[in-house]
Amino acid sequence: MTSRVPSTLRFDHVVFEAQGQSLLKGVCGEFSGGCIHAIVGQNGAGKTTLLRCLSKELTPQAGQISLQQRALRDWSFAELAQRRAVLSQQQELAFSFSVTQLIELGLEVAGGRFEQRQSRLQVLLELCDLQALAQRNILTLSGGEQKRAQLARVLAQIWPDDWQNDAAFAGKWLFLDEWSDGLDLKHQVQIGCLLKQLAAKGLGVVMILHDLNQVAQWADEVLLLKQGEVMAQGDTQAMLTQANLLTVMDVEVAILPASGSTPLLIFPARHSH
Repeated sequence: MTSRVPSTLRFDHVVFEAQGQSLLKGVCGEFSGGCIHAIVGQNGAGKTTLLRCLSKELTPQAGQISLQQRALRDWSFAELAQRRAVLSQQQELAFSFSVTQLIELGLEVAGGRFEQRQSRLQVLLELCDLQALAQRNILTLSGGEQKRAQLARVLAQIWPDDWQNDAAFAGKWLFLDEWSDGLDLKHQVQIGCLLKQLAAKGLGVVMILHDLNQVAQWADEVLLLKQGEVMAQGDTQAMLTQANLLTVMDVEVAILPASGSTPLLIFPARHSH
């Protein structure tokens, strides 16, 4: 039975400073389960810092973060391990694991009987298009193949046995920092569609993406961040406007409106100097 407590991730007046620099300046916002949220901003805007605070990897100096109406500081890391998973931008690979062994690290966190873990493993290998790579040494894979293997590992942490149930991922969260980096077009679409599928089953996804056209394609909501401050948050189409992107990204863009199944398209304006 799923919890009746709404699946929300809220942050109020969060401040984070490092080496005398203010990286987050009292940011406020709220993310909802069952939606894909994108954090958009320039390099150094504080996107990764915010993501790491929300996953409890970093502890802010001030402000409050709550997961399902409970202060994040009151959640133990053991509780969080089966509630949220994190794919960082850089994954250091120091050991010669096979792809299967790497995914099994995530399955160990999730627990369950051996038969359950093996069933989940096969599902994740298929969904992340890794069947042919299952026994390959992770260190011999291309960057994109490694990214898919790492995504399967973090998904394994929060993967339920009844994953096809309509509310299978209710109360679970996935944090992604540049998940599409290194993926070819086929796998960008494949993984993007998978994220949409899981969000429809209750998963809350918070992701950082620099490609604004991917943001337009996959995100339900966008949070615009500039120099450690939230400029705006709301529906993707309402946020990705010429005025907002000029303010937040400091670049002029041309936008083709969405049409049918095609999301809006964003192009940087070219100027002659």
